Amino acid sequence: RDDIIDVELDTVALIRKQLRTYLNEELALAAVLGDGRSLDEEGKIDETCIRPIWKEDELFSIHEVLATKTDYKAMVKAIALTHKNYKGSGSPVFFTTPDIHTNMLWIEDDNGRRIYESDATLCSALRVSAIVEIPQIEGKSRAIDGGKTRELLGIKVNLKDYNIGADKGGEIASFDDFDIDFNQYKYLMETRCSGALTKAKSAQVFEFETTTP
Repeated sequence: RDDIIDVELDTVALIRKQLRTYLNEELALAAVLGDGRSLDEEGKIDETCIRPIWKEDELFSIHEVLATKTDYKAMVKAIALTHKNYKGSGSPVFFTTPDIHTNMLWIEDDNGRRIYESDATLCSALRVSAIVEIPQIEGKSRAIDGGKTRELLGIKVNLKDYNIGADKGGEIASFDDFDIDFNQYKYLMETRCSGALTKAKSAQVFEFETTTP
């Protein structure tokens, strides 16, 4: 409470803006990857309510298995060649890790010159409108049947094909309370909503498959 009184700017408005940013980030990560929490962890977002694109059914997310995760020249070509499978809205975006993005930009020809001088030329080769780095993709993998594991490399999707909505009463709501024992205000922002891809084959998930002995 001292901060609210002493600080010249509107502290409460700043906190609410920060909470909204955190909420948007939680929803975005849940929609693309899942929230990353274990099933028994408090605050786990139900993946049957916010359905992650990465783990979505093949009807909506096409899971493309790439032959390499280190040959970036071959990776770019493979992603481009599978574009014919994509049935989503135009101008999809490619979500990937900072390392993969950087290594793609530094693909060199036989003379040591960069093949893709900018994001624009790389995006053109990948058949996407933009490349967005999501550090949380790093190290993401999932087990599948047959003792195999698939490591996530990137996701291509136009988020216009992913719908998030709420019933009446589930809209974003803000609450505040005063803790008299600690002379503190506490703030909460919450929502109750659902989300999923609504168009068949509107996303491509690019993975590298390994077999566990």
